[in-house]
Amino acid sequence: MDVVEVKELTKEYYLGKTLIHALQGIDLKIQEGEFLAIAGPSGSGKTTLLNLIGCIDLPTLGSIKIDNTDISDLSSDQLAELRAAKIGFIFQSFNLIPVLSAFENVEYPLLRRKIKKNERKERVMNALKNVGLETFAKHRPDELSGGQRQRVAIARALVSEPKIILADEPTANLDHQTGAAVLEVMRGINEEQGTIFIFSTHDPKVMSLANRIVQLMDGKIVP
Repeated sequence: MDVVEVKELTKEYYLGKTLIHALQGIDLKIQEGEFLAIAGPSGSGKTTLLNLIGCIDLPTLGSIKIDNTDISDLSSDQLAELRAAKIGFIFQSFNLIPVLSAFENVEYPLLRRKIKKNERKERVMNALKNVGLETFAKHRPDELSGGQRQRVAIARALVSEPKIILADEPTANLDHQTGAAVLEVMRGINEEQGTIFIFSTHDPKVMSLANRIVQLMDGKIVP
């Protein structure tokens, strides 16, 4: 079953007076359980495509369906609800809140939702357990290694129980061994829970684990 369906996706924007053709007529379907790498050099459109699938940005032309919902029909509030319910995000810079503990960082996406405190605690601890950090719940980011911080970011993405997790260069700030360990955590979650992972990457480690690689060049999918 297709969870993401992209048709004739085009994204253009101005950089100063120059019109940038970031994406040009992309067609892409992503099915349940995929561990997908969107690969290509810098400037190929990887992050732009990830942001459009994540409903962070809107296309110039074309359509995007998430779980059979056409996002072009949605208001900004409905897009926010869709993101909160179905999409998790992992960033290369972790994007953790420094003054909050690992538990509080993971809990943060749940605070806007009508979830009772006991259920929030259970979901947060389960998410931390999934990434092997349940004993680090009270640690702040500056008390954790880079790999541990990225695992907290994975737990934060998981806690809302999304269908899709979008990972933008998640190993870029990690050494080879740590990056490989973090990828194995994500691959395990994908296999055990069926969560879709979509990576923007040029990391060979990510591509070696992916069950499909989509290559972008100059805003277009290439063979």
